[in-house]
Amino acid sequence: MGRTDAREYVGMVWSRALAVAVPLCLCVPVPAAAQCPDGTPPPCAARTVHLAAPASNSVAVLYFATRDSTDLYLAEGLTEDIATGLGRLAPRVEVKAPSSVRRAQRVSPGDLRSIGRALGVRYLVDGGLRRTPAGYRVSIRLVNTQTELTAWGQTYDQSSAGLLDLPPAVTQAVAQAIAGTLAPAEQTTLAARPTRDPRAWEHVLRGNFLLARRTQEDAQRAVGEYQEAIRLDSTYVDAYGALGTAYALAHNWSWILPGLTQDSLLARAERAADRALALDSGSATAWAAVGQTRFEREPLRLDGAVAAFRRAIALDPRRSDSYHHLGIALLLQGDDSAGVASMHHALAIDPERPITLTWLGHAALRQRRYADARRWLDSATAVSPGFPYALSSRAVVRIYQGDTAGAQQDASAALRSSRGDSLMAIATLAWIEAVVHDTAQARRHALTVTTALGAVLDEAQAWTAAALLALRDREAALAVLERCQRNAFFRFYLGYEAFDSLRAEPRFQRLVESLRG
Repeated sequence: MGRTDAREYVGMVWSRALAVAVPLCLCVPVPAAAQCPDGTPPPCAARTVHLAAPASNSVAVLYFATRDSTDLYLAEGLTEDIATGLGRLAPRVEVKAPSSVRRAQRVSPGDLRSIGRALGVRYLVDGGLRRTPAGYRVSIRLVNTQTELTAWGQTYDQSSAGLLDLPPAVTQAVAQAIAGTLAPAEQTTLAARPTRDPRAWEHVLRGNFLLARRTQEDAQRAVGEYQEAIRLDSTYVDAYGALGTAYALAHNWSWILPGLTQDSLLARAERAADRALALDSGSATAWAAVGQTRFEREPLRLDGAVAAFRRAIALDPRRSDSYHHLGIALLLQGDDSAGVASMHHALAIDPERPITLTWLGHAALRQRRYADARRWLDSATAVSPGFPYALSSRAVVRIYQGDTAGAQQDASAALRSSRGDSLMAIATLAWIEAVVHDTAQARRHALTVTTALGAVLDEAQAWTAAALLALRDREAALAVLERCQRNAFFRFYLGYEAFDSLRAEPRFQRLVESLRG
């Protein structure tokens, strides 16, 4: 969800070393830490270390290649479905997180040996798809990274309808090549399909691809894809869960979907999530969607959201997003240690999750540990260079550190990456302009945010108030804060240093009191 999936959207006890493992003395990157061993942010400089051989059951599923950009959603969906299927066989099969795989492919495109070393796995699933007159040809092979020999390979000629059967077939073949004969229960688990309708499955894949872009326009299109999937299969649990998540995300980010108010967005999110749960009360996807809608419905306490995310984790401990969202909910409830621990657990599963790295930066920012916040946000921008939320957040840290030039660069980059619709970036620019005494521009940007958001809370409102305080306009800053919705995010933001000058104000104290929950 927005603040949870992008402010997503949740070290300590649960995080464990996810070191890559190769049999030689190699140069390898350090995954998903706030900083590298030499104190710098990722991507880390090469260093020489002696590591054990990779586990014989370790594998990474490379993102499938395709020449047709219109098939990217399909290539990514097949890749992630196969990886998810293999993950169900843990601990018999150890699967690398998709974000780590994506980065390794970006650093060493086409170089399987380098990718295998970087990821520290014994095997790579490498594949590609292309259109044919009859549908698609999908070529897949399992490569041993140490010998560079193919342990298994297959070419599938499938109609569009037949692609739904591909992930279970590939997953079973790869699992047997790695781990040997599968037990009947394991075979049954891998054979399960999310829907009986291949067209519905494709619509969900396309919707997921769009929603991952985190823009208002793409969210609107994703909703349409999920709705079409449900029209084709009214029992498709994952489609209802994804639709509920999309609506909750739109509500959280104050996105405008045609014909829908904020209240109707939330109502639709709840209906979709509740339907998913009614169809399958043992679905982690359904419980995660319920958690996201409760996050929106319970503005201050968040107890229902915490319980739902815990249930999702119990049903599927491999869901990094559930740990991430739980971590945010706990942080907003004031339990910093448990919240940070949950986020570290998310990183233990998915080491290069930029939204989690960004939120760890916010946790440090609120605690006024600016150097630590900067390292987390440097990490987030290293693994996802164009992520607007991380860039805007780092701009805020740079303001506190006195680096207004760097802050300006980050906020401007965030605005470009978001296609000009990041209100948080605009508000951050207003704050920077106020600090450097560009009063006219600061007021213009502040007005843009307050006009667009009205009474809806966003970090943009908080940073706009900070800009007005920098302009010495306390009255206007208080007025902006008083218009914000009373919820746990607002309570969290008010703890930032930017508002220290208001803490003795009776109006500010009444505002804080109204957020006791």
